[in-house]
Amino acid sequence: MAAAGDLIQTRPLTPYEGTDDAFDRLVTRLRQADVTIGNLEVLVHDYEGHPAATSGGTYMRSPPAVLDDLDRLGFDLFSAATNHTFDYSHGGITATIENLEKRNIPYAGIGETLYDARKPAYVETPAGRVGLVSACTSFPPGSEAGKQSPTLPGRPGLNPIRVSRVHELPPDDLERLKQLSETVGIEAVKRDWFDRGLLYGHDWADDRFFHFGDMKFAATDGEPGIVYQENEADTAAFEAAIDTAAKNADWVVASIHSHQGVDGLGKTAETPAFLERTARQAIDAGADAVLSHGPHVLRGVELYERRPIFYSLGNFVVQNETVSKLPPESFDRYDLDDDGYVADVFEQRLYDQSGDPKGDLADDRFWTTVLPVCEFTETGLYVRLYPCTLQGQKDRPQRGIPNIADGSEGTAIIDQLAELSLEYGTEIEMAEGYGEIRCIR
Repeated sequence: MAAAGDLIQTRPLTPYEGTDDAFDRLVTRLRQADVTIGNLEVLVHDYEGHPAATSGGTYMRSPPAVLDDLDRLGFDLFSAATNHTFDYSHGGITATIENLEKRNIPYAGIGETLYDARKPAYVETPAGRVGLVSACTSFPPGSEAGKQSPTLPGRPGLNPIRVSRVHELPPDDLERLKQLSETVGIEAVKRDWFDRGLLYGHDWADDRFFHFGDMKFAATDGEPGIVYQENEADTAAFEAAIDTAAKNADWVVASIHSHQGVDGLGKTAETPAFLERTARQAIDAGADAVLSHGPHVLRGVELYERRPIFYSLGNFVVQNETVSKLPPESFDRYDLDDDGYVADVFEQRLYDQSGDPKGDLADDRFWTTVLPVCEFTETGLYVRLYPCTLQGQKDRPQRGIPNIADGSEGTAIIDQLAELSLEYGTEIEMAEGYGEIRCIR
């Protein structure tokens, strides 16, 4: 099994075959695996959908031909539940599904109904049948797929694992916050909401927390801070789908797209506790591997019950700067006229007033990743971790295209991943050009 992180691809990559040995070697790894899985973090359509009022960041749209390119590169199976699922409303989701299905490309994590979004996808390989279950923990409101009922159709969307941000305070501070909530009228609003029976749009009935408006607070005797609480019904549904896949496939992979970081931050190399819980529960439910992605940086690797958990594979392709169109909201964010060009938005987003890189462009972690190739045998697990560079130093047309990272650059990437994996007791050794994990049963 080869496993790629976020595929933010808007242009074909196969024309570059034969022009760069480092790229060719990477493509060879993708094609040689029995199954190659990637996280499709774009919608694929011809603008059939309307731009949503809010997006997961960049409004991610790719031409349908990108799917054909990914197929030629060797990808067999896609997770598709991401924070960009609703960028072009329900029409964008439906068109993406149609473009995947007319090419017979297996995918998981999105669907016309919640049932479809939750169900496993399967692909037949020389090594047996592989099942994939995909879910997302971070997404704009409205992204969630809806149930079909006897009287109404379902709603297109993603398979959600809803996660709440909880602010923990010492008990005395929490009491002061409650008094403040009463003083400014928030408690009166909540009482009115209950009295009128308007029990939607908020989760104020969850008495595990104190709700200061829609912010959740809880008392703690430990250190104050921000933690996350996953929705138990969503995780149970995720585990049930994994169990179903385990009954119907020889191998099962669970995919979790998650942007949350430690202490409420986003792009942290450390993994939040809720994601560790969810990933381990996925293994307990029958997954042979867990692939996580979302924060756009690498995180550590854990061997749990002798099964690999990749807490973030980072990016594998990043071509968001070459999307064809953006709605007015994207221009407004940077105080630009919306009759300008997309490139104007990214100039504002990625360069400061002096013309120096900022944000993601200035973060080396954003432009490095690994391609794990996992071999499952009767005697154990063997993982090769091929270091990759996304060539962040290049100009926009070539930036974001993955290559095998050689020499000291490749060694530095594996060393970084090895250090991040130490907290899980995972040992990664440097072999000739790749990192290596061995787990003998």
